[in-house]
Formats: sequence, structure tokens, C-alpha cells
Amino acid sequence: MLPEQPLGIFGVSDAIPKGCASWHFKPMRNLLMPLKLNFHLLCLKMRRIYSGLSHTEEKMKYLGILTIFVFVMAGFVSGRDLRAQTDVLADETPELVPVTDANTALNTDMARAADIYAKLMWAAYCRTGGRNISKAAYDALIEEVEMDGESENGVLSAQGVSFIYTERAALRLERLQDINGAEEDVRRAIQIDPENVDAKWVLAQILEKRLEQNGRGNRSMRELLEEMLSVGKEIVELDPDHSDGHRHLGNIARYLGKVENDPSKIELAITSFKALTRIMPFRAQFHWELAELYESQNRLGEALQSYERVVTISPEQKSVWNRLGQLYLQTGDYSAALRSFLTVLESIESGAIPRPSPNSSWTEIDAHSGISLAYQAQDNFEKAEHHITSAIALLEERALSMRSGNRTSRAKSTERIDLAVRIKDARYTLAQIYLRFNDAQKAVGAFEKILAVDDKYVPALTGIGIAYQMLDDVTQAENYLRKAIGLTSQEELPDAYNALGYLYAEQGTKLDEAAALVRRALKSAPTSGAYLDSLGLIYFKQGKLDAAIENLEQANHYLPDTPEILLHLADAYLEKGLKEKALQTLEHAVRIEPDNVELRQKLDTIKSSK
Repeated sequence: MLPEQPLGIFGVSDAIPKGCASWHFKPMRNLLMPLKLNFHLLCLKMRRIYSGLSHTEEKMKYLGILTIFVFVMAGFVSGRDLRAQTDVLADETPELVPVTDANTALNTDMARAADIYAKLMWAAYCRTGGRNISKAAYDALIEEVEMDGESENGVLSAQGVSFIYTERAALRLERLQDINGAEEDVRRAIQIDPENVDAKWVLAQILEKRLEQNGRGNRSMRELLEEMLSVGKEIVELDPDHSDGHRHLGNIARYLGKVENDPSKIELAITSFKALTRIMPFRAQFHWELAELYESQNRLGEALQSYERVVTISPEQKSVWNRLGQLYLQTGDYSAALRSFLTVLESIESGAIPRPSPNSSWTEIDAHSGISLAYQAQDNFEKAEHHITSAIALLEERALSMRSGNRTSRAKSTERIDLAVRIKDARYTLAQIYLRFNDAQKAVGAFEKILAVDDKYVPALTGIGIAYQMLDDVTQAENYLRKAIGLTSQEELPDAYNALGYLYAEQGTKLDEAAALVRRALKSAPTSGAYLDSLGLIYFKQGKLDAAIENLEQANHYLPDTPEILLHLADAYLEKGLKEKALQTLEHAVRIEPDNVELRQKLDTIKSSK
């Protein structure tokens, strides 16, 4: 009984993996099968040896040796055939077998097999040489194969013929740049053997080139993309471990999924990239692309796991650390976000990333911005201010270096515009930090820097109006907020409407206009707790207590545990005569902010009036 994987004639296992083209000669199949003779591997081995020979004379000698080997093999097979035809008893030894006058010459089929075999080897050798010689060798071989196919007793199997067409297709595509001839050959190979994985992969490469060169002939772009997708599916179905096939399928499925907004194709892309991470688990790039696909589908938990694998394999990928930090911010894990961003800064400070590099500059800026957001969420005003200020300084330094340069290309101009937008966004973030932590004067200064560059930037106009309101400068607040509203005709920004309505509500003036302004804001964000609080306060000032309580209770539902909303709701309960509810609401507010003087005074007043 033969072993599972016998050694091949070149000293290595010739076991045939699924999807590899194998070679079969019908008349001697039973004798050659024990040797597991895989011609695909054989040709590769011969090509390596042949390409290593430097002189033409050496190559010709090697070719002669191999030709002799072919005839020796054919003679060996013939001898085996003749021996099988003799009447040798089981207990007879070779010495006792009488010499016969049997003809030991090759029969017709064997001679044809040997001839085709030699031509195949010659074609394989020629692929390492001149393009015309190689093409001519394959042409001669194809002609021989076609003649063999016309005979009733052809010596080649379908897999063998398909393999030869595939080899010539690969030659035409890679070396000769004959994409039409390559496609003709490879489609013929697939027609002969529909399970030829190598042929299907060559076809996939041809389709990719046609897409890149826009040389799709009579086919529409849609048809070409669909065929690329179909071929990719067939490759990985025939060979689930075909890494190139999975990458091809993943890329085309991802593209079609995004263009067509088709979740099923995105899921197909995810499946392919997951397969790539299984086949090559230490290739960080595949985990990275898988993470981006998960993120595009809002599967943040799986995206985080994939990004974590990227930095485990390649810790130097600082942009991935920043992306991890951003995702942790989105999921509310602020401690993990800080760890990710700080890892970037620590590597920069240690010299792992040289500061002069443009990419490292952006990486450092993104890390500082992310850290600032994380510290804001943790109510750490000083550190939030420090890191966003550091980001602004780096951005301004970059802008200065660009202004001193003399390049005026379109790409450079686009980069300047993008940089100006980032500076504006960073300054706006700083101004919002000042508003949140009740430093209105610094907020005014930050907003003024933005408006000095873009005096029609509505978010900054709204912000500075709110800052002046906090400073009790009603005139300035109203001016800026009205200007903001006047500029929102093309872009609906409800904050400006709500801010002006709230300003009037606090002042107790223009209450009807104030209610209209806030209701307009609520059209854009009907579940905004801040907007509902503003409308409830306006109704309270108008004496519409039921409407006030209804809106304030909704505000507390959408934005719970907010002392300002609880104070307004307590006032409405108290005015309505619901002292017990007012007392409970204020006690809850004091538990949230025990140092809030206004809340304690209001609570003491209600208790003393009991």
C-alpha cells in the first residue's frame, strides 16, 4: 500500500493540493499515479534550476539531460507494460524469466506523451528567456494539444490541457502585455476545466486590469464589476485558503457595497477579510481593513477588537492608536481613550516618531485633540484646556511653515484650506471648553479669534452670543445671536434660535417671539432636553403652568440629572401649588450639586414656608 504523501521524483512531496492543476497521461495513468507526478510542481522546479544557469551551453546540456530523462521514463513505463504482458508466475525470480524477443520500442501513445512532455518542459524553460521564444514554445505546445484532442485516444486529460492554456494566458498577461490573448486563453482553460482555480485567478487579474485601464470592450462597468465579484466568489469556493482570491473578493465587494449602499456586499467583504486574518493572522493590514469595515457598519465592539489586534502586531502604527482612542470616546470608555492617545504622545516624546515628519505632526495633533475631549468628559478643565491649546499651537506652526514655502500646487492649496478648517475647529473646541466650565470671558476671546478669520461662521456667532449672555451683556448677546439667525437660511442651525429664545425668556421680554424661536429649534431636534427646557421656561414666564410643567418634565426625561432643568421644574411645581413635588425635585438637584448656592437657598425657602 502506498503512503499517503510519497516523495516525488525530486525528493519532495508531490501531493496535489485542491485547486492545483495536475497532469495525466491516459495510457500510463495507472503506472504514473503511484509516483504522484505533478507536472505543475515539476515545471516550477525545472524553471528554477534552468534560470540559475548562466551560459547558453550549460542550459542546452541541462535540456539534453532532461530530454534523456523523458525517454528513460517512457522506457521505464514501456518496460513495465511489457513485463505485465509476460506470464510470470508469482514465485519466479527475474533470473528465471526467459528472454523474449518482444518489441521494447515505445508505442504510438507513449511516444506522443513523451513528445508533449518534452515540449512542455521546453516552454517552461523559455518563460525565463526571451518573450518571443517563450510564446513560440507555448504556441507549438498548444498546437500539439489541439491535435491530440482531435484523436479518439488523446493522451492528455482535461486538467492537463487546461493547465497549458492557463500557463500561456499568464505569460501573455504578465510578460507580453497581451490582455486580449490572455483572456481568450484563460476562458478556454476554464471552459475545459471549470474547477481550474489558477485559471480563474488569472481571469480575475485580467478583469482588474480592464477596470483600471477602462478597457472593458462592449461590457458596461456594471457588468464588469459583477463578473469580478462572481469570479472572486468562485475562486474562494474552490479554494477557501486562496489569499489573493479573498483579497480580490473583499476589495470589489467593499467597493460595490459602498457605491450601491448594499449591506450584503459589505458583509461579503467582511467575510473575505476575516478569512484573510485566518489565513495570515500576523498581517496587520488585513485586521486594519477589517476594522474599518466593522466601523463603517457601526459595529464598534468588533472594530475595537480588530484595531487592538493591529497595534498588538504592529505597535508602531500610531494612527491606529489614535483611531482606537476615537472609538473608545464614542463608546464612553474615556480611560481607555486616554491610554490610547497617551501612547502616541509617549512614543513621540521618546523619539520613536521623529517630530519633523509631516505625518507625525498630524498624529501628534490628533492625539492632543482626542485627549482634550476625554478630559472634558471627565470634567478635568485644566488638562482639557492644555491639550487642545497644544493642538492649536502645532496647527499654527504647521500653517506658518506652509506660508513660508513657495509651492503653489493645487494639492498644496487644498492642504492649506484643510489646515485652516482644522485650526478653526480646534479654536471652537477650546471656546466650548471655556463655556462649559463657565469662563465666559476667555470664551469671548476664543470666539473672536475665529470670527476675525470668518465673520460669518454661525457656530462661533452663536457661541459668542451665549458667552455675552453669561456676562449679562444682553445687547451684545442679542446682536450676535440675531446675526447668527440671519445667516442660517441656507443651513439650519437650531442652537442660535434656542439661544436667542432663552435670552428673551431670562429677561422676561419678547416672550411670544422667544416661544416661536425655540419651537423652530425643536423642529430640528424634537428630543433636545435643552430646547424643551427653554420652551418650558418661556411658558412659565407667560403663566402657562401646565404647558411649562409638561415641557420641563420632558426636558428632564431627555436630559436627566441636570440641576438647571430641575430648578426650573421646581419653580413651576411651586407656582402650581405642588410644594411636595417642588421640594423633592430640589432635594434631588442639591444631591447632584451640593455646592450650588442658588439651589440650597431655594430649598431652604420652601422648607421654611411649610
